[in-house]
Amino acid sequence: MERKTLIIVGIAAVAVVLIALAAGVVLNNHGDDGPKELTVTDSRNRTVTVPGDLERILPLNSCSLELVSYFDSLNKVVALDSNDQITGNKTYTMVNKSFLEGLPKVDGSSYEAIIATSAQLIITSTIDAGQLDDLQSKTSIPVFAINADLEFGDEAWFDQIETLGKVLGEEKRGKEIADGVKDVISKITSKKVDGVKGYTCGMMFYGKGTFLKTSGDWLPFAYSGVENVMPSSTAGVGKQPYNTTIEQVMAKDFGYIFVDNSNKAAVIDEMKGYISDQGLSNDAIKNGDVYGVLTYKQWGTQFDAVLIDCLYVAKTVNPDAYSWDFVSEADKVLNLLYGSGFTYSDMVKNQDACGKIAL
Repeated sequence: MERKTLIIVGIAAVAVVLIALAAGVVLNNHGDDGPKELTVTDSRNRTVTVPGDLERILPLNSCSLELVSYFDSLNKVVALDSNDQITGNKTYTMVNKSFLEGLPKVDGSSYEAIIATSAQLIITSTIDAGQLDDLQSKTSIPVFAINADLEFGDEAWFDQIETLGKVLGEEKRGKEIADGVKDVISKITSKKVDGVKGYTCGMMFYGKGTFLKTSGDWLPFAYSGVENVMPSSTAGVGKQPYNTTIEQVMAKDFGYIFVDNSNKAAVIDEMKGYISDQGLSNDAIKNGDVYGVLTYKQWGTQFDAVLIDCLYVAKTVNPDAYSWDFVSEADKVLNLLYGSGFTYSDMVKNQDACGKIAL
């Protein structure tokens, strides 16, 4: 009887290990009363072992703090990257401003400063695996890499947020975020407009955007069915904004223009100049279908803004197809990512709201 019990217990233990392995996670038990470690594969295909008693996190480089802010583990952040400004229109800094303002700032290139934070885990969007390994070796702190260039159009974005949830000890929350974002996208893509062409511009990316700073891979167009008149980007890592020419823009005809609000005033002045000096004309200008949208890039991709822009563009170009109210849906996105208490009306206190632009 005792032997049968032992066999059953052994089978159960093997099953637990197999389930963990299938999930890409290995649990390392250091005694019955000790903490458990977690071994995961990060976005740079590195194997990283994370302490199970994680209480001190240091996010470095773009998007790291933003992604952590979606979880209840934000209060474990011990310092900020000195390049991440707690001002402006980044939603995660607006939501958590009082907490973040009280944290010290760290030079991410200083090993001594990083070690002094006593962080148990570094989360960073550094790309080069050699640099990541060097940082881990010289600080003796595990380094988990995220990919800041991923966007919702890539299934790897959802894998990343779920893996981060496991790393932070919030696996359920990670899945909740991934599933919630997929639901928002499904709500948009369930209906698509036909025969509509659009141009987007003014995007922040390594400097301020102009009328000629555009993207051929803008998700709000892709999800709503709008034909993007600009080609896909082939330069750099990921599908990032790039500069086109006025000749290329004038060679296209399109019914809608969407402008990044962070550069809206300058872009509108440019447009007026091109209209008067070079005869810029298209259906969007003739019909007054020029609109401002939330900032897409600032210290990495602003994922909340992208989702809200997707909702806004879909509702603007195809208003009769959707029964939902844009502002209500924007509130739901913010609730999904940050919890209750922060709304779209709060978000647009530090930047212009999505809306029509008069030329």
